[in-house]
Amino acid sequence: MSELGEALKAAREEKGLSLDDVQEITKIQKRYLIAIENGDFDRLPGHFYTRAFIKSYAEAVGLDPKELFNQYASELPPRSEIDAEPTPSRMQTRAVKSTDSKLLATLPKIIIIAVVLAVLIGVWIGVQKLMATGNAERTDQPNSGVVIKDSGDIGDRKHKGAKTSTTGSETKKQNDQQDQSEQDKPKITLEQSSGNTSRYTITNTDHFVLDIEAKDGGNAWITAAKNDANGERLYYAMVSKGVQGQPDQSFHKDLTDVGTVYVKVGNVPNTIIKINGQPFEFPDNGTVQTLYFTFKKP
Repeated sequence: MSELGEALKAAREEKGLSLDDVQEITKIQKRYLIAIENGDFDRLPGHFYTRAFIKSYAEAVGLDPKELFNQYASELPPRSEIDAEPTPSRMQTRAVKSTDSKLLATLPKIIIIAVVLAVLIGVWIGVQKLMATGNAERTDQPNSGVVIKDSGDIGDRKHKGAKTSTTGSETKKQNDQQDQSEQDKPKITLEQSSGNTSRYTITNTDHFVLDIEAKDGGNAWITAAKNDANGERLYYAMVSKGVQGQPDQSFHKDLTDVGTVYVKVGNVPNTIIKINGQPFEFPDNGTVQTLYFTFKKP
């Protein structure tokens, strides 16, 4: 056993520490600690680690490493040998479990993952824009069908010019239906808008029914939840209509008793939202938008 090793062992025993304790503190394998106490430095990974391991051991047992190196310099490898020593191999590097080495080893993986995610997000956004452009082109095409504006132009010609009489009961029924329609029509007020997030209040109605569907030939990813993004999920899936290979999917729910509903739309150009059957107009043409609907009962 070397004098240096005896000094380290004596300090360890004075502190009441076992080799297992020192191993836990320094993260140096027990077999290397034994080699240090025996002065068998050739069993260590290299001259570089000889000083590094002894320094960690000394600090763990309360000794000053610099003073230790000066006192037992004759037992340690000269610094010229340390400087000339080649860079430790990967297997040797694993012996030193420092925070810096872990970070350096992990950094390339983090960069690769970030690049892959960025590429995937870019591809997804590009596909959604192409789909939105295709749908817009189909919408802009003129309708080749015949529109009949006056139903009086068809049918039995001998009745042309005859006036249609309406009884008082029918008139009352029509007025009641019109009043009911006006009662169901909600008032949707934009309260706040920032970036792609908008907040609305819904009034002038005693119920709140939300419908979300896709335009014909398109699809969009929808998230709906109570209160906010962290609330109870009401819907988390794709809405789709008329897309080959995909079943038609839509969202329909009576939210009268919910209060506030969080809705995130992943492809606005392909999405239709209705409140109590009335079409909702998005605040802008942004592809991804977040909406909050707060229903206030009368």
